[in-house]
Amino acid sequence: MKYKIRDIENFVHTSTCTTIIQAAQKLEISQPALSESLKRLESDLGTVLFYRSRSGIQLTPSGRVFLGKAQRALQSLQELDFDADHERVFAGRTVTIGCHMTVAQYSIPRAVTYLKEKAPDYKIELRHDLSRSVQMEIQKGNIDIGVVINPAEVPDLVIHKMAQDTVGVWSAKNEAHDTIICNLNLFQTQSILKKWKDRPEKVISTDSLELICKMVHERIGYGIIPGRAVEMSGLSLKSLPQLPSFKDQISLVYRPEFGKIPAEKLVIEALKHSILGL
Repeated sequence: MKYKIRDIENFVHTSTCTTIIQAAQKLEISQPALSESLKRLESDLGTVLFYRSRSGIQLTPSGRVFLGKAQRALQSLQELDFDADHERVFAGRTVTIGCHMTVAQYSIPRAVTYLKEKAPDYKIELRHDLSRSVQMEIQKGNIDIGVVINPAEVPDLVIHKMAQDTVGVWSAKNEAHDTIICNLNLFQTQSILKKWKDRPEKVISTDSLELICKMVHERIGYGIIPGRAVEMSGLSLKSLPQLPSFKDQISLVYRPEFGKIPAEKLVIEALKHSILGL
């Protein structure tokens, strides 16, 4: 075979990115080296795999056809390696996982422990933001896979619903307060506030769910908090089920081309193992 396996690997990884610079960073090689690798593969194939413009790169029709073949070929090769030596599953591949910081606390540690056992050569990068921002970055190709709360249904993403959480109103004791502590940037919060009749007018807004838990524990006011965040805080807070609440859907989100090679499959498996074990 005249094609270099490294060139094919570089091509597959680059197909998940929107720019050559982004792909080079993910592959941990220089941009000129990656460009040379892709041009060599295109020359060997006798076809153009990417449209290149100032705004970035995009697969050509020939590129999309070859991507499927390349993924199947690499999968077969990596499965042989997996059978012979399970310590080479990732083979230098870095997988980027995105999720909200609070979500990371209950989903990532178990997943990483699972990866460590199954693939000692695992390489991951963690990025944290609001779920809607994580989903947007997945669509752009900047994040490989995310644990996303209430993802928007879009046709170009794979969305697996895994578990649920309940955002509700919490208090240190069953007593009245004149203050609500919450994150006003969350639509779950806005939904609860709209339904809450005769609610206190004074509101303290913060992005930190951990801080909300601590302030509620100090009896400063009511807190609008996801149940899992309260559980992780370890604080003795009281749920107020008579007040409005919001059901959160916890989902795995990734692009359709992700999960075709053993390393990516294993990350999906690890995250499912972690979330389903909650």
